[in-house]
Amino acid sequence: MSFWTKNDYAEGTAAKHFFFSAIVMLVIGTLLAIITSFRLAWPDIMPNDIPWLHFGRVRPVHVHFVIFGWIFMAFAGAMCYITPALCKTKLWSERLGVWNCWAWNVGMVVVFITLINGLTTGREYQDLIWPVDIYVLLFILLPLAVNVWMTMLNRRTEGLYVTLWFFGAAALFIILTYFIGAIPDFFPVTGLSEAYMTWWHAHNVLGLWITPVSAAIAYYIIPKISGNTLYSHKIGHLHFWSIVAFYSTPGAHHLMGAPIPEWLKSFASVSGVLIMIPALAFVVNMLMTMKDKWWMFTRNISLQWALTGVLFAIPLNIQGAFQQTRTLNWYIHGTHWIVAHAHLALLGFSTFIEIGAIYYGLPKLLKRKLYSTKLARIHFWMTAIGFLGFWISLTGGGLVQGAAKVYEIPYIESVIATHPYMVGRAIFGLLIIFAQPLFLYNMVMTARKGERVEDDAPALQPAPATA
Repeated sequence: MSFWTKNDYAEGTAAKHFFFSAIVMLVIGTLLAIITSFRLAWPDIMPNDIPWLHFGRVRPVHVHFVIFGWIFMAFAGAMCYITPALCKTKLWSERLGVWNCWAWNVGMVVVFITLINGLTTGREYQDLIWPVDIYVLLFILLPLAVNVWMTMLNRRTEGLYVTLWFFGAAALFIILTYFIGAIPDFFPVTGLSEAYMTWWHAHNVLGLWITPVSAAIAYYIIPKISGNTLYSHKIGHLHFWSIVAFYSTPGAHHLMGAPIPEWLKSFASVSGVLIMIPALAFVVNMLMTMKDKWWMFTRNISLQWALTGVLFAIPLNIQGAFQQTRTLNWYIHGTHWIVAHAHLALLGFSTFIEIGAIYYGLPKLLKRKLYSTKLARIHFWMTAIGFLGFWISLTGGGLVQGAAKVYEIPYIESVIATHPYMVGRAIFGLLIIFAQPLFLYNMVMTARKGERVEDDAPALQPAPATA
């Protein structure tokens, strides 16, 4: 282990690598969304004789760059930054973190090459073929988990703050979840068994990794920036244990129309509604932590992003709970409603919290002030307005499709009826897409030309009250 723990990298190097890599992945992932959204609005807008521009090729690449590139790498950066801070020690191995980051970037290149050429398993969120999925487990997820766990073991504090509970557990959960999702690549698991295993994996990438780690980041930066202590550690622990108990089980709600056991469908519905317990615990804890400090929402850009993500968690979890009931699930299954809900989780809830963490942590790691608060504000409003329009358009289109299913309207008629909603999706999506290069530019310029600050000075200054 001495090779990995050799102190030849400055503190925070791994986190900086991950944060900048994540932003690049966000830019690439959203740019790819131009093709997917325009294809749905105007199917013949691009040449149909170029396979690389087909929706079925581009969409998996977009999904993986946004989830495995942007979200996962932003999580890794946050873990490498927050874990040592809460443990009052150094990251166990900056060298392992940097190596892990470069292995991650190499992996994303392989992901792009394989998926854009149609080399895929065809399983949602588990599209990567063997041995790429093994590479993800051994060279991407496992090294990150080891770094986090070893840092926690070497901590100089007696207890573990709730953020560390989520970090430590989620690092284990994502390895187990990804391994179970990859089992059909190694063993002859087919048919309904493969379908259930696939959707259990797909659901728990969100439920046991993206949701808890996003919450863990919020548990750190919201009290840190506001200056208030966490409202309730007991509620935080309730959040932790209830998310483990209820969020890991309802993969079957993706297969309500399939001939799987009825008890499994009922179990998924009940545990799905019980997701409201950790959801309410998290939202209440965060909003109460902001008591007497809501004036900071308009003044601190990091807090603005993070709290907006928390607010998006409210409709996200109300939808998530009740759309798992059989009646509502039947109505919205297979419609654009589901796509809207997925983006509410990944873009509305998780991404807003992650961007808030980067605006908070990266300037501190660089020991510089944010280059442009004005650009950060533009980035926020373009993304927020774009996402709201995007989400409402998709939700409306999904409801139209559900009504068409109820009244047995021919499918092609429902496609025509949802066309205006697809145009709205594309237009509002452009706001989101064009906002992210501003984010990258602002962070690069912060690294190059941001005003230097002392180690103990706040790197991110609140905007003036008139901003």
